[in-house]
Amino acid sequence: MTLKKLSFGKFSLKNNSITKLSIALLAAGAIAFGTFTAVAGARHSPEHRIERMKKELNLTDAQAAQVKTVFEKNKDQFKSDRESLKNAADHSDAKKAAFQKMRADRQAVNAQILPILNSDQQEKYQQMIAKHEHHHAEEQENSGQK
Repeated sequence: MTLKKLSFGKFSLKNNSITKLSIALLAAGAIAFGTFTAVAGARHSPEHRIERMKKELNLTDAQAAQVKTVFEKNKDQFKSDRESLKNAADHSDAKKAAFQKMRADRQAVNAQILPILNSDQQEKYQQMIAKHEHHHAEEQENSGQK
């Protein structure tokens, strides 16, 4: 059975129009999904993190440049950590080990960032870290990794 014409009151679509409409809707959905995933991924980008730190910690331009250098020095390690986490089977020892390695690497980066900050900024940064760690602990609990 082929559909030659689809009618909605005064509005009707012929077979060719239905195909074009379907393609347009699929393309729009794909673009929306791509934008969503790009925005979600951008949340963890070094640029986003530095902007957030500039705002919340009132970093100077010199401090922001130093933090950026720390992130750049460690980007390959974080990429490796994300890949290990992604490739490990859910609820496996490998996944648990990947989470632990990622946490240790984050702590090492935090240790490199703290000396860049003044005492007030360090206190606020420690609060940011605690909030972030709490979020990751919940994430691990929800995935059964703790």
